[in-house]
Amino acid sequence: MKSSTVWLSRIAFALALAGVLCQDDETLSQEKKLCEDKSAGELFRLKSGKDACRDVIQCTAAGLQAIRCPPGLAFDLEKQTCDWKWAVKNCDKLTKEKKVKPLLVTDEPLCPDENKLACGDAICIQKELFCDGKKDCNDGSDENSCDIDTDPNRAPPCDKEICRLPDCFCSEDGTTVPGDLCLENDKCVRVPQMVMVTFDDAINNNNIDLYKEIFNKQRRNPNGCDIKATFFVSHKYTNYSAVEEMHRLGHE
Repeated sequence: MKSSTVWLSRIAFALALAGVLCQDDETLSQEKKLCEDKSAGELFRLKSGKDACRDVIQCTAAGLQAIRCPPGLAFDLEKQTCDWKWAVKNCDKLTKEKKVKPLLVTDEPLCPDENKLACGDAICIQKELFCDGKKDCNDGSDENSCDIDTDPNRAPPCDKEICRLPDCFCSEDGTTVPGDLCLENDKCVRVPQMVMVTFDDAINNNNIDLYKEIFNKQRRNPNGCDIKATFFVSHKYTNYSAVEEMHRLGHE
């Protein structure tokens, strides 16, 4: 009797365990189905409608991750970010629109005319129509590949042999120093720096002492001259005697 009770307990435990494993397998299968057509990091909804517009989920290595926008905001699927409720127009959708890409890179040219490119459906249109803000392809693919790396009408890379000072200068990240003043682009002690000091609004007893402290004849340019500033003065609340004094000191 005792032996049969032990076996019944073991069978019950095995069935319960099998039920849990089946449930886990089913959950994993559902997650896999949800995530199979999503791009990396893409956020999407499980339920559409204005009442569920704050809530989205994301596929991660650890499973589904839920995210909720703060009160007063809703999630914009196209922008992939929270925005004001009135600005979000896709609460009725579950996922962002799947955009067809144009056929810009193929093993063999699809368009006999070199001034034409292929849409996602292989129909050729004029190259200049791509990324102009208007959908000219039947599938709209001419406006779906328009970042700085894929826009077919993007500016070509700067050619240092053509682009020369003083009319032109190449610097991909904007940090290269022109004029061979800093050949290694590091520790550029020979590079001059220009700082423009400006103020706006009234000049009066509330700020004249501050200006005197800033322009105290201790801060000088490399040539020994005192630093100066440009003042954009409003008429209201201005003390014109103070303005005349600032002008006398050489300020603009």
